Amino acid sequence: MYDWGDVVPPVGYGDGISDAKCVVSGLQMDYRRFQSQAQLACYTNERDAIREYDATTPITTNLMGTFKDLDYFEWAKEMDVVSWDNYPGMDTPPSFTAMCHDLMRGIGGNKPFMLMEQTPNQQNWFPFCKVKQPGEVRKLSWQAVAHGADTVRFFQMKQSLGGCERFHGAVIAHDGTEESRVFKETAALGEELDRIGRRIMGSRIESRVAIMFDWQSYWSLEGCVGPTTGFNYPNEVHRFYRALWRRNVPVDMIASTTPLARLSQYDLAIAPALITVLPGVAETLEAYVADGGTFITGYMAGIHDEHDLVVPGGYPGKLRRLMGVWVEEIDALAPGETIEVHGGTVDAKGEIVASIIHREGAERLATYGGDEFYAGHSALTVNAYGKGKAYFVGTPLDETGMSAFMAPIIKELDLKSLDTPEDVSLSVRYGDGGTRYAFLINNSAADKRLCLSELNGGTELLTGTVINDLIELKPYGVDVIALR
Repeated sequence: MYDWGDVVPPVGYGDGISDAKCVVSGLQMDYRRFQSQAQLACYTNERDAIREYDATTPITTNLMGTFKDLDYFEWAKEMDVVSWDNYPGMDTPPSFTAMCHDLMRGIGGNKPFMLMEQTPNQQNWFPFCKVKQPGEVRKLSWQAVAHGADTVRFFQMKQSLGGCERFHGAVIAHDGTEESRVFKETAALGEELDRIGRRIMGSRIESRVAIMFDWQSYWSLEGCVGPTTGFNYPNEVHRFYRALWRRNVPVDMIASTTPLARLSQYDLAIAPALITVLPGVAETLEAYVADGGTFITGYMAGIHDEHDLVVPGGYPGKLRRLMGVWVEEIDALAPGETIEVHGGTVDAKGEIVASIIHREGAERLATYGGDEFYAGHSALTVNAYGKGKAYFVGTPLDETGMSAFMAPIIKELDLKSLDTPEDVSLSVRYGDGGTRYAFLINNSAADKRLCLSELNGGTELLTGTVINDLIELKPYGVDVIALR
């Protein structure tokens, strides 16, 4: 396979390398679409061959979360049930893992999905492969269920003696015994799932917030030669998601091309770094906001069309009227460099890029500080559009800043949020007959204590305890609480 970045044009064509990369940019997007579609065709060919002999058994293939190369929204259309492999690294935030579960649920139309693979202990391909702490795999398993999984499965049953995955975790390790910590913990988890899992299966997540995950923008943003190499698209989506997860606000992950009828079911829609605006998307977003929806986007949004070409007439392209701003320039910040953002409830720092914004009807919410020539320019804005509002975030905000920015929006929209201690998350699945299943998860190695009046009177299904104010969670502890 050719390395497109090394393609050099014939002598005499423009200025050589820079022009080549302009040409290659469009080819890169076409190639990425071709790559995803070609591999999908391989899957559908295999699926159809099976269907000739088996008309009923559900067919799937295991996906990989935010994997860059395949547009999973297109893949999910061809799968009977979505399944995926969850292998967080030792430094992966629990909010990022939660986001991946929500993405896998989202590509399948918000239906329950399969946790197809996870390791019962170490995975073997990271530079440093720490063993999972006691209770950690159980916590990861219940986290998947909390976000919509109807199965919990492992790879692998027995550790291989050779091959590149010989040190990948297994229920039965090289010692071949059932007396190991990992075997006992896995067996205990299986007993829990067998005892209460069936009543949870098929229950659903209900959300009033949607975040757009757009593979076209993923490819385009990370394929750009300038203004910076600092972007990781999933991290930018997570930047917004984390602020909601921290307040236990449920989120659906949707495609940017989601039809208006479905988009209108959400009070808040967020499109992080939506650099590629596909045909019809801008018009749908305008109609959504005009009818009362709240929309958030910002830095790098609206710049490209479906051909990976810049939309002429000023950034953010077809979103300019909706957002009520013109981004004249985009400053790139060096690694480790930040820019101050001040205003209202926000006192934060931005990183990676700073959009130099001119307001065209939008209201200023915060300005840039520091000593750059654009200090005092708008950093955060809101534009009244019809019955709704459109917020523009000019720079990637740090965690504190994003939380402060989102807080008044959550309050204004009356989104149900619940405060829990640091590293404790709460997710709810809704079953038939009015039963709700609340999953209270301690994502840390420290004991946690909390009181949530909303959970009082509920029954913790694993112990039979009726909740009455104080809840104590052990390290990586999980409570599954049935509420009426």
